[in-house]
Amino acid sequence: MARATLKEVSELAEVSVATASLVLSGKSGNRFTEETATRVRDAADQLGYRANRLARSLRSQQTRVLGLLSIELLTTPYAGDMIRGAQLAARARDYDLLVVEIENSPASIAEGFELLADHQADGVLLASYFHNRVDVPTIRPRHLVLADAFAGSHDVDAFFPDEYASMMQVLDLLGKAGHKHVGYVGDRNDYPAVRGREAALCDAASKYDWVNIEQNMMRTADTNSVDGYESAKVLLERNTELTAVVAYNDRLAMGIYTAARELGLAIPSDLSIVSFDDQRLISEALRPGLTTVALPHLEMGRLAVEKLIELVESDEQNTPAEVAIIGDLVVRGSVAPPNGHRTASKLGQS
Repeated sequence: MARATLKEVSELAEVSVATASLVLSGKSGNRFTEETATRVRDAADQLGYRANRLARSLRSQQTRVLGLLSIELLTTPYAGDMIRGAQLAARARDYDLLVVEIENSPASIAEGFELLADHQADGVLLASYFHNRVDVPTIRPRHLVLADAFAGSHDVDAFFPDEYASMMQVLDLLGKAGHKHVGYVGDRNDYPAVRGREAALCDAASKYDWVNIEQNMMRTADTNSVDGYESAKVLLERNTELTAVVAYNDRLAMGIYTAARELGLAIPSDLSIVSFDDQRLISEALRPGLTTVALPHLEMGRLAVEKLIELVESDEQNTPAEVAIIGDLVVRGSVAPPNGHRTASKLGQS
């Protein structure tokens, strides 16, 4: 099958060859309407047009290849949306994405930078599977953006979750439903996500007059379902007035479900449960479905690549910024108003 030409794309889109070339090269700026640009891209997609990358790179000194250094994204099923968001943004601007898996260490990051430099990547997205600080080597790509991470020096553009505002969404659900006796099962590690989510918890407790929130908080080492089960069992047996439990993540929430049912508590009539992450293999499989907050992986990947392309194509001086993105509230069936029937005698029947 013959390869589609730029002239064929321009004819199908009913524009000049020059217009089609500028749109597909990403250099059209504001010269054409969005309708014209969309028509050209649609025509290129319909014909399966691919520019001659080698010839174009020789002319422009750009390869139109972006590197994505993945810190464990490829080994964590719930972070794959970040790669998808990055890929969508890259392809929308006719860039290719080269993904390289690395470890979260300065040496591994430096090796990744060198590898992508060998492949002449125009820019690099450094993405982590969880919100954390990344120590970026001094020798770095000219164009660099972080996703789900930030640099300690704050001199690199970074996109990460707004832990506080995201968490507050599920806490507001509990507060507005009328809960006063709320417990928490969280992470004992000092991560940005932990600090942001617990700050929201403390502010919600003050806002809604929750009783003894400090005494009803338990922190675990590994934040898995076993930790959630064991912590919730202790918490619910110790305080029979609790009508809701907040989980730091969905894995802990899964364990809380098990503990509640062993104690004879129905969800949500006896005990409401909310969480964070929206790991759909868990949140959709639990019965009732778990009300939680989805981490904005897709948005982080998309916005980070869009910023990276802006840096690659712009001659203007850039002032690095850190952008916090609010996750989406996902309401399922795990929250209800407190019914007042949760008592020590009921626990004794379990």
